[in-house]
Amino acid sequence: MKRILLICCLLTSYLACTDEYRNPIPSLPVYLYLDLTFEDKELKAIGSYKEFTDKNINHELGERTGYGGVLVVHTMLDEFKAFDRACPLEAQPNITVEVDAEVLYATCPKCGSKYDLGFGTGALNKGVSKHGLRLYGTTLSGSKLIVKN
Repeated sequence: MKRILLICCLLTSYLACTDEYRNPIPSLPVYLYLDLTFEDKELKAIGSYKEFTDKNINHELGERTGYGGVLVVHTMLDEFKAFDRACPLEAQPNITVEVDAEVLYATCPKCGSKYDLGFGTGALNKGVSKHGLRLYGTTLSGSKLIVKN
């Protein structure tokens, strides 16, 4: 019995480390400090989203936007989720998903893969990609939202 358990653990570890299961978007530093009262108040509404790139962040606060930028979503479940904007199939920082605000999906303009944002999973809904969007951690404290990896 112990031998079977050991073999299962080793097989699971091996599969988890193979390229097929690893998200192809590099894990680059992400740190955003968002103020839901003033600068980022549009995120207070359920179903809202905001995109962050190197061009619209505060570098003096040490803010970083990962590989293709960060997409912050206030989900239908009243949670805040953050994703890298780069399409996992294309895996290039300049090929970023575009949000359909009416249904809260993000679609890659190049491969057409469609990702769920409404429920905060970033999972592939339709298309050829093998991965969902890279997810970043979020912490809400009062009216401040911190996004980081």
